[in-house]
Amino acid sequence: MTASSSCYHLICLLLALAIASTYAQEQPIDDPIIEDNGLSNLNLSPCAATSYEISQYGADTPLSACILYDLNPPNDDNGSFTEVGLVQVTPSICHNHRDGANTAVSKLNNDNNGKGVAIGFSGTTYIKFRLISIIGGNSNNIGNDAYSVVHEQILDGIFQNVDNVHFILGSCSSSAENDKPIALKHAKIVLSQVGPPGFYMDVANNPYVFGIHVNSDAYTLPALKALQFRLDAMGESTKNQPVRVVYRDRSEFFKSTCVSAIDAATVQGFDVTAIEFNPDGEETPGVPNSQNVEFLEGLADQLCSADEGSNTNNAAVIACVQNGDADVMLARMRLNGCRPMLAWFTTATWGWATDNTDTIPFFLGGGQWHENFVYSDKFFETGKAVLEYGQEQFGYMGSYDHVVSYAMPMLIVELLKSYFEVVESPNVTDVLVNRYEEIRRSLKKINNAHTIFGPVSFNEYQRNNGRGAAGTQWVQKSNATEFQLGCISPLDQADVSIVLPSPSALPCPPGSHLDQNLIERDPAILADKCTLCPAGTFAQYENTNLKCQQCIEGSTSTEGAKYCIASADNLNSFGLEVLGFILVALSWSSTIGYMVWLYLNRKDPVVKMSQPESLFLLCIGSIVSTSTIIPLTLAEAAPGESARGASAACRSIPFLYSLGWVLMYTSLTAKSWRLFKVAKNADQVRRVKISVNEIYVTVAVVLLFDLAILIAWVLVAPLQYIRTNVSTTLNEATGVMTIETAGACQGSPDDVSMWAFLGPIIVIHVGSMIVTNVFLFKVRGISDRYQEQKYVALASIYICELVLLGLPILIAVQEAGVREARYIVIAGVIFLTDTGVLALIFVPKIKFAKKGLPEGVTVAESIRMKRSSASVISGSRRGSNVVSTVEEIRRRAASRASHHRNSSIASSHSETEGVPSDSPRVASVVSSGVEKVEEIEEEDDDFQDAKSNCSNV
Repeated sequence: MTASSSCYHLICLLLALAIASTYAQEQPIDDPIIEDNGLSNLNLSPCAATSYEISQYGADTPLSACILYDLNPPNDDNGSFTEVGLVQVTPSICHNHRDGANTAVSKLNNDNNGKGVAIGFSGTTYIKFRLISIIGGNSNNIGNDAYSVVHEQILDGIFQNVDNVHFILGSCSSSAENDKPIALKHAKIVLSQVGPPGFYMDVANNPYVFGIHVNSDAYTLPALKALQFRLDAMGESTKNQPVRVVYRDRSEFFKSTCVSAIDAATVQGFDVTAIEFNPDGEETPGVPNSQNVEFLEGLADQLCSADEGSNTNNAAVIACVQNGDADVMLARMRLNGCRPMLAWFTTATWGWATDNTDTIPFFLGGGQWHENFVYSDKFFETGKAVLEYGQEQFGYMGSYDHVVSYAMPMLIVELLKSYFEVVESPNVTDVLVNRYEEIRRSLKKINNAHTIFGPVSFNEYQRNNGRGAAGTQWVQKSNATEFQLGCISPLDQADVSIVLPSPSALPCPPGSHLDQNLIERDPAILADKCTLCPAGTFAQYENTNLKCQQCIEGSTSTEGAKYCIASADNLNSFGLEVLGFILVALSWSSTIGYMVWLYLNRKDPVVKMSQPESLFLLCIGSIVSTSTIIPLTLAEAAPGESARGASAACRSIPFLYSLGWVLMYTSLTAKSWRLFKVAKNADQVRRVKISVNEIYVTVAVVLLFDLAILIAWVLVAPLQYIRTNVSTTLNEATGVMTIETAGACQGSPDDVSMWAFLGPIIVIHVGSMIVTNVFLFKVRGISDRYQEQKYVALASIYICELVLLGLPILIAVQEAGVREARYIVIAGVIFLTDTGVLALIFVPKIKFAKKGLPEGVTVAESIRMKRSSASVISGSRRGSNVVSTVEEIRRRAASRASHHRNSSIASSHSETEGVPSDSPRVASVVSSGVEKVEEIEEEDDDFQDAKSNCSNV
């Protein structure tokens, strides 16, 4: 202490003595509010302002001692109650202490309809309280030493001049020491409001001091216990967890609180570092340590050094310091990159916390009481309700000191009730005057007395150990956006669970990394210091890295990715699409080639006998069917793309393939039926006429049935392009997750099954195939040159083989989810079906047309030639013999011609446009599919030969 400060305090002390000496010289007050009941002997005036207004006086505002409250119940001539006296002397700043006691006494005296508090066995004896509350002065103005002199003189004077004062309600902690000598001198109980245990150690010499505050040494214990529980749960040893404690050594509160933490942490096995400092010392001459920034930063370096790095064990920091100390230390810790496991600061429950809302998230603290406590009494449900009542009565929202001061008169009531509980008619005055020691001993033995401050009991040092201290932490409650001071202990009163470790001490979760900028600049040192990985990077596991890993080539990621994503979309490759279009081009080219050949050779007997209209329909059907490969190629959409176009392609696939099939096979069916009809009539040597329109009608009828089913399919249960997940695989070595999806044309699960439409279509198609082959089987006797039974049968077998081979392969690749293989199988089946059928129909015709008729054989004769033979095959058909050799045909023609010599060959040019039924050229004329014989006569040399032969005969 400097000489100037010592002189200042000496002057203040002399001034206080002068003020005290004038009390006896001042005139007694005549304020009617304060009765002349002994207080007048102190010559104290009523206070000129309210309790709260006086508490706001600054150091420059002098204040003489004054009477704030004298709650003196009016005398009762009937002696219906006994008065119990309470006295309280406080400095100006202790408004909560004064007003809390005022609330309690007012409530008690008005209890039982104004009778007071009932005590005794029968509850017919009543007591009321007199509260004398005096403000001793402004300690900030005259100094603590001077104020202490005034405080003790006033308190002593009250006991000397006022009767019936039985208990001292302790002053606030800064002046509590002044109550102790007076309590001992007058043998009166003082209920002190001091937390540090050292205040109560002299119980042997002064047994009248009782502490209602819980032990402040226990403030840090909930945090240390929670830390130990966490490590035990994780199977980790406490010896690997640093606990670093810094504290001021010039305050009983600071020192005892942190020394208690050091002792507890040492017992628990933590790696403890104790950092003690003298705030008034001068490491730098002329600059107190508490104002020396460089000195305080050095303390912060001991708590958390920049050399430790981000991957070291994060220390648990406990600091018993003042506001300014905390500001400097925390700023340095941020620059050092500290991420404490926890931070317990004495300032966390003070006004410093509300002034630093950006700093306090997740800070731990401790105190005497928390507003979440649900202890109650007869008048209030909770301590918070007491504060709310005080706000209405006194104009401010009080602190826990208000609740404690309210609880002290209530504790005295519990004491007297307990003492007199078996006494029928208690003589309270006699006990308080003559048997006061029994009252003191009863208070020492009281067990869990019920108060709004919580249960109260006293240990061997006569300080409250009825409950634990209020452990607190600044957390976000429920969905609140702001941090609030939550209660973490005692457990039966807690409203939040402790957040431990602090978010800043935790490794960053997958998809994020430590942000150096946040570590150094974020005011909330305990808040999360992780930030999401940028796009193109990833963090697969929990980490303490300052950056994320880059995605390898071929993969990518969005912000906050745990893995890089490589997609396997199972889309057709460009080469495969090209292959599809090549197949279409090849099929179309061959088909168009057949059509060109068909047109160029339209007058050839082979073509005419094969009914070119049916062959043209066959080619058109092939083109339509092969076109299915185009939407099959286009029926896909990448993930994220619109599937509208792909769905439209899906719906067109059954249309094209089914209609193409119908055109191909129904044209063969109609053609086979026509050939069958011609052959049947030719055997009977009868004239028959079958127009092209009949072929078209046959094709159209089947086509309409097929089209109706397809339209119903689209309207009722249209196919859609649906993409589904096939598999997800993770390569942990590279951090790449491959998501495989596949798209396919499917019906909606809620729609009618597609087999309701596929079934009838398949029946039509298979039926067409069967009918065609039946007709062709019946005309198998006609020369290969003019009918396709063998080749259509081969085509049918060929198609069946493709289906039997392709279907299992398709099922296999479908289950394997290999889209390209599925595409190749389907496109291949379509291509091979269309080109194969056309080849089996056209190639033989091209061969026969190129080869021409055997020498000397007419068209008519060639029609009746047995396939692959010139021998006679006899059989019975409607009673006629079937003859096939050229000689037999000529013989028969000559025989028939002799019966009609008078008939002219020119009659074949009659208006009937037919021929006589006995002409050997009938088969050639009818089976050609043309309507006029003249065309064949003029264009067919074989027919001319036949005609000439007939004439010769």
